[in-house]
Formats: sequence, structure tokens, C-alpha cells
Amino acid sequence: MKPVLRLPVQIGITTALAVVLSFAIPVSVDRKAYARAVVNYVNNPSAENEAILSAERAQNQRIVRTTHLEAAGLLVVLMNTGWFLTRKWPRKSPSPD
Repeated sequence: MKPVLRLPVQIGITTALAVVLSFAIPVSVDRKAYARAVVNYVNNPSAENEAILSAERAQNQRIVRTTHLEAAGLLVVLMNTGWFLTRKWPRKSPSPD
């Protein structure tokens, strides 16, 4: 494979691996507003409380998605940096003269 084509392939593979790894790890979001909405809905399951709970759940899902994407970006940078460093590292130690 030509060196020109190697870089996009490498970045594509590491991006795919990073996305898979980041979405495989569960994220826990602890927000008081969501807990309050759940308690209010359990105590009084009205349409208004259901709408509030849906909005809070959507906010939690946005936070989780953002966290996954940030982790994927960080993993892409770390994996590509590691790949470049190992490619540049000398394979053999120099023999003493």
C-alpha cells in the first residue's frame, strides 16, 4: 500500500475502533433535576410530569452521547499518537562499535 493511502486507512480504522470502544463503556449521569422529575412522576403520573420527565431524559441522553463522542475523540488522538510513535521508534538498538 502506498504511504499516501496508508494514513487515511489508519485514521479510519482507529476512528472506528475508538467509536466502538467508547460506546461499549457505559456512562452514568447523576443529575438532581432528573431524580426530582422521576420522583414527581412516580408520586403523580400526570401528563405534565411525564413531559418534564421526557425532557430530563432527553437531556441525560444528550450528556451521555456527548461524553461518548468526547471519549471517542480522545481515543482517536491517543491511538494515532501511539501508532506514529511506534512507527518512528527504532526497531533495533544500535550496535556498539
